[in-house]
Amino acid sequence: MPWIALAAVLAALLGGACTGVIDGGQGGGGGPGGGAAGEPDAGGGSPGQDGGAPGADAGIDPAELAAAMQETLDRLLAEAAWRSPGTAAALSVVHLSTGARASARGDELYVSASSAKAWWVAAALDGVGVAPVEPHADPIFVDSDNGATGAVIDLIGPDAVNVYLWDVVGMERTALTRWNYQAIREASNSPRLMGTDNYTTANDSVLFLSRLQAGEVLGAEETAALLDWMTRAPREGFGGWLGTRLPEAARAGMRHKAGWLPPGCCSDQDRYNTLNDVGLIDTPAGTYAVAILLHAGDDWYGRQVPYAEYASCEIYKVVAGDAALDCAREGDPAPP
Repeated sequence: MPWIALAAVLAALLGGACTGVIDGGQGGGGGPGGGAAGEPDAGGGSPGQDGGAPGADAGIDPAELAAAMQETLDRLLAEAAWRSPGTAAALSVVHLSTGARASARGDELYVSASSAKAWWVAAALDGVGVAPVEPHADPIFVDSDNGATGAVIDLIGPDAVNVYLWDVVGMERTALTRWNYQAIREASNSPRLMGTDNYTTANDSVLFLSRLQAGEVLGAEETAALLDWMTRAPREGFGGWLGTRLPEAARAGMRHKAGWLPPGCCSDQDRYNTLNDVGLIDTPAGTYAVAILLHAGDDWYGRQVPYAEYASCEIYKVVAGDAALDCAREGDPAPP
């Protein structure tokens, strides 16, 4: 179903907590359920147009681009076995102006970690407007603050967040289940498809991003505010993995939100060891929405992080048609 909803959006464009040991007052991810686990603290450009540069998609064959993107995602999924042993990856990408799309494990459920803060903030903006949310924007997007996120959820309540995600955005496999930072917040309407964890899919994430960029899930003022706030998240390095290996212009303008539950944060490293990054990225060939969801890597810092950065660069490379872009870095693992 997520792709059915996404197809309609693109047609319009075209005509749980983990039981951890870290007490998360600050920090980026909080367990999907916002229990005791939190993410370490994370630490601008203006939002791009729906299709990137004017006329940027002229001459692009959507079917050819979709096939090239799918080939790239399939290759990246296969390479995860040796680039980041143990990592279970889900990847999704949509070129907004042509509707070309591809995914690999796009409908698999993943702990959403702090990437969900982007759509939770959208739900609050839809409910109460910009002014009550704005004081929390920098703590959430610059520092990924869990307490500030709780304050934003409290503006409308967790059940209303889910109603927005399902009825307005169409994210049918995404839910806020609990967020227990500085207060107890339990959504009575969560299907709890991942127990007490908050969850999403790569396809749902891209659906949200696509509809946000198109101005279809918020009013004009709220859309502009959220896209601006998403440029305040880190541009590279920790919490900025989408941008680390991208060209400077793409890195500066990307609108994104990462989420992380690194080793030691949570009770089950096979379930967690989460690293997510979802965002909107401009290229000379148009804007695309991308979601990279990862978990369970054997070496979170040494392998899973570089894999996320490399995957983002390779996706940019195929969407932009930039064959000369070198996504490899010293220290990357060699093929077996």
